Amino acid sequence: REVFITAALCAQETKRVKFGPRVINPMTRHPAVAASGAATLEEMAPGRAVLGVGSGDSSVHNAGVRPARMAETRAYTASIRELLTTGETIYQGETAKLTWGPADVPVYLAASGPKTLELAGEVADGVIIQTGLLPEVIEDSLACVRRGAERAGRDYDAIDKTWFPWVSVATTRDEAVDKIKHSLASGAKHLGRFTTEGKHIPTQFVEKIREAKKRYRFDQHQMPGSDNVKMIEDLGLVDYLADRFAIVGTVDDCVAKIEAAAEAGAHHFWMSVHFADKERFMREWSETVMTKFKIGA
Repeated sequence: REVFITAALCAQETKRVKFGPRVINPMTRHPAVAASGAATLEEMAPGRAVLGVGSGDSSVHNAGVRPARMAETRAYTASIRELLTTGETIYQGETAKLTWGPADVPVYLAASGPKTLELAGEVADGVIIQTGLLPEVIEDSLACVRRGAERAGRDYDAIDKTWFPWVSVATTRDEAVDKIKHSLASGAKHLGRFTTEGKHIPTQFVEKIREAKKRYRFDQHQMPGSDNVKMIEDLGLVDYLADRFAIVGTVDDCVAKIEAAAEAGAHHFWMSVHFADKERFMREWSETVMTKFKIGA
C-alpha cells in the first residue's frame, strides 16, 4: 500500500501514538518528495511523525531496480534531514528545496548489518535494528551504533535504538511460529543481504542462509503459505530464525524473550505485524503480553 496515504490515515485515526513510513528508500522516492511527505504528516499530527529510511528491499526488487549502496543511503538520509531542518540540500549535484518547512521529524535508518549500524550512529536520529534479539547480537549491534556515533562526534545516548522483531502469541509455541513463517523467511533473506560476514550466524547455518537469499521470492514477500515458507522449512532454518528474530510463543515465552532482550540492552521495540486481522492481534497482545509490564517503568 502507498505508505504516505496509509500514514495519513494513521494520523487522522489516532491521537497519541507515533507513526510513519518504515521504511522508504533512495531508489524510488527523491529526498525532496520524501521530506515533503514527512513534513505533511508532521503538520497533520505535530510531534508524532517519524520517517524510516533503508537501502530498499522488496520495494526495489519488485520495482525492478537495485538496492541503494551505502554511500547513496548516507547521502539520502543526510539530504532528507537537511531539507527538514534547513529547507535546502545538495543531492546528486543539484540543489533541492523544501519551501514550506521546517518540520521536526526524526529520521531513522534501518540496519541489518554492522556497517549500516555504524552509519546510523553517524547520521540518523534513530536506528531500526533488524539483526535479531539474541543477547550477543544485541550487544554487538549497540556497539556498532556507538562506534558510528563516536566517529561522528555525536551523542550516542541521544540516538533512539529501536528493535525490529516479528511477533506472535498463541497457546503453543509451534502454533505461534507457524503464523509468522512467512516473516521469518524474510529474516533469512536479510541475513544473507550483501554479506554474511559480521552477522553472528552460526557456522552450520551460513551456507543455508546464503541459499535462502538466492531462493527468496520477492513477488511473494510476506505472503503466508508462500514458496518462501517452504524454502526455510526445507533448509531447516525455522527454529533458528524464530529464536533469533521473533518474540513468539505462549504469553510466558514472549515475556521471557522481552525480558532477556531488555537485559542485553534492547528497550524499544517497533514490532512488525503481518497478519490479515491486525486489530485482533493488537488486542490480544495488549491484553496478554503487555499486561505483564509496567509501561514507562
